[in-house]
Order: sequence, then C-alpha cells, then structure tokens
Amino acid sequence: MITEGDEESGSVHMQHYLPKLKERIGSPKIFFCLDSGALDYDRLWLTNSLRGNLVGTLKVSTMRDGVHSGDSSGVVPNCYRIAKILLNRI
Repeated sequence: MITEGDEESGSVHMQHYLPKLKERIGSPKIFFCLDSGALDYDRLWLTNSLRGNLVGTLKVSTMRDGVHSGDSSGVVPNCYRIAKILLNRI
C-alpha cells in the first residue's frame, strides 16, 4: 500500500476514508508512506521511522472540595506535578 499521510495537518482525512476503502485496501503486506523528506533528487531516500501524532486529553484531579493551602499544603499532591510526571512517561 502506498499513501501520502499529510502529517502536517494530522492526517484528519484518513479517519474518513479508511473505513470506506477497507474492502479495497484489504491486508497490505507492505506499507509505503510518501510523507518524508529527501535531501536531493539524485538518489532514493529511505526513512525508517516517522514521529507520528498523538492527540489526547489528560485530566488530573486530587480533591473534590476546595481546601485552604495552609490546611493541605504538602499533603495533597499538586495536579501540575502529577501531570508532568505522567507526561514524562510517554
């Protein structure tokens, strides 16, 4: 299968077309993505890894009710710190 992935825009059109073309695509044995760069036009260039795109929503919460910082400082984890720890794991 050969595709132009349109990575600059996040390939939003692929979600629309892949289900519609499922029968025609079948189960490809090899996949060529024509969405990579080349340093010149005199040679064939091969990219063995593309960075991809990940979109998601991360929600971190620690308490249901507001508490004065003097009553909870140090005891209740900071939401930003938790989010940073989770994102560093990716």
